[in-house]
Amino acid sequence: MKPLGVIINPAANRGRGNLIGDRALAAFREAGVKTIDLSGQSASDARERANQALSASEIGAIVAIGGDGTSQLGVNIAMEHSVPIGLVPAGSGNDQVREIGVPLGDPDAAVLNIVEGMKKPKPVDVMWVETSAKSFWSFGSVSAGFDALCAKRANSLRWPKGPNSYVAAMLLELPSFEPIRYKIEADGKTREIKAMLCGVANVKNFGGGMKISPESEMQDGELEVFILHEVSRPKLLKIFPSVYKGEHIRYSEVEIFKAKQIRISNDGFPVSCDGELVGNAPFSVTLHPGKLQLLSK
Repeated sequence: MKPLGVIINPAANRGRGNLIGDRALAAFREAGVKTIDLSGQSASDARERANQALSASEIGAIVAIGGDGTSQLGVNIAMEHSVPIGLVPAGSGNDQVREIGVPLGDPDAAVLNIVEGMKKPKPVDVMWVETSAKSFWSFGSVSAGFDALCAKRANSLRWPKGPNSYVAAMLLELPSFEPIRYKIEADGKTREIKAMLCGVANVKNFGGGMKISPESEMQDGELEVFILHEVSRPKLLKIFPSVYKGEHIRYSEVEIFKAKQIRISNDGFPVSCDGELVGNAPFSVTLHPGKLQLLSK
């Protein structure tokens, strides 16, 4: 196989991305796998370097080393050029990597998983997402509601950082939050609801390890629409801790159903996808079953 094109996000996990990137590159060398470092000064710079390397047939696959945003960048490059992608977790959330069972603090294990996956890349489902601001590919989850407001607030916090920033943001947003009116169009059927949040999942986790959609599978050819219907603030605080183990589904206010093509509208709330703010609602998601080639055993 041609060399792997590696993109490292040095800012991932409070500046630890380069350390993990260096360990991963060393592990690839020890495994006898050639790599080309495509990392740049910015995501757009790395994308341009990757596009040039792929157009010149210098590399045969992409490896993204960072958090969920870096994984999303890698997925888009891989889909645009029809090449496989490997993931090495180096961020604070790593929700996409959690799906493939790679130990989050072990770049050597992540590299071994990629090397094993090079023998036979795994076809997994991927989402085509359209928001008010842009259209892109995603492997993870997308939503617009209370969770997206929390993501927006968390990004502005100087402290705490990592997954705890989301909890802090939730406590800051909750006092003024009111349930949102949604219009959901799923596989040709339309309904209107009033809910705290509504989103679409291709993987189990979002928000740094919350098992929002515990039944999601990346190879089942279906998406999961998750809804937290209108609840009181005290009830929301009661439900929230259970989401980390996927136990929130026992509450009657939680609804999850399957679909392949979804459009979700509300009054222009921010949209969060793979830990990144990607525009405002409405947004639409179309599943492309088995179209992403993942370097994973």
